[in-house]
Parts: sequence; structure tokens; C-alpha cells
Amino acid sequence: MAGLRENIGKRMLKKKKKGIQREVHVHNFETAKSVVILFDASQPDSFHVIKDFRKFIEGKGIECAAFGYVRQKEIPQQMLFWKNYSFITKKDLNWYLKPTGEAVDLFYSKDPDIMVDFTRDLPLEIQFLVQLSTARFKVGSFTEEENDYDLMIKLTDNHDIGYLAEQIKHYIHMLNPSN
Repeated sequence: MAGLRENIGKRMLKKKKKGIQREVHVHNFETAKSVVILFDASQPDSFHVIKDFRKFIEGKGIECAAFGYVRQKEIPQQMLFWKNYSFITKKDLNWYLKPTGEAVDLFYSKDPDIMVDFTRDLPLEIQFLVQLSTARFKVGSFTEEENDYDLMIKLTDNHDIGYLAEQIKHYIHMLNPSN
């Protein structure tokens, strides 16, 4: 049954993506006015890395929103105290794995210059968020799968989310967008 749900979800995503108009524009930390962070909240130590990355972004005077994906039906108790973070849970998924609900509506209402996806794998529920986002510049880890990233960072199995954060800072800083 899970295979059927996922196949239908992939078809629905492809159909919905056709209706998305996205203006691709390269941004660095000097030209961006807003950033959205997407991360797997179930990953160990992800909060500390995301918190530091968010502090780095906000230190540059850039508006920043962070959305965590929790691979459970409920938000774990310790995450309820994370101020200014929104969470999407398994309970927010419809039958073909498309995220819905208040946090998802907030995610789609953002129109960021940069979207940074810290998830390592691309489950269908994350693909919905990434591919239907109107972010002008999308950054994520390298994958052979079809994706919507404008910049991908290649990681090996022994690299963690902290390494990804440092690489994203490094490469986005190097970009010199032409206006």
C-alpha cells in the first residue's frame, strides 16, 4: 500500500509543480533579504546546528524562518520549547504524503530569496515542500534523484549536518550574483 501511496503522491507532485511559477535568481548573503530553512528535526544534534546557522543568517540582517520535519505523529516534548520554529509531523500528511496544515501554509506563504534544505534524503513529503516552494534560490545536499535545487553540496556518509552548514556558508559566500 505504501508503494501505491508514494506513486500517486509523485504523480500529484508532478501535476502541482506544473502550476508553480518560480523566478530563479542567484543570491548570496549580501543580496538575500529572506531565508527559509528546512531540516529533519528527527536527526540527532540537528537543533544545535540549525540554531547556529539561523543565528548566522540573522546576524547578517536577513529575515529567517525555520521548519522542522518530525518523522512522528506528534512533536516531541523537548521541541515544544523551541521558540520561533515551526514543525511538520506525520499527522500533517494526507493519504498520498502531501504535507498540509498550519505550518505547511506558513511555509508556502514565505517567498524567500534562499531556501536551504538540510535534509539528507529526499522523502516524498520533503520533495513536496522543496519543489512547490517559490524560493528564488534553492540549496540542498547532492542527490541523483530529480530535484529542484539550484546549488547542491556533495556529502559523503561520514559528513554530518554541521559539515553541510559550513559548506553552505562557504559556497553561498563565494557566489557573486549579477543583478
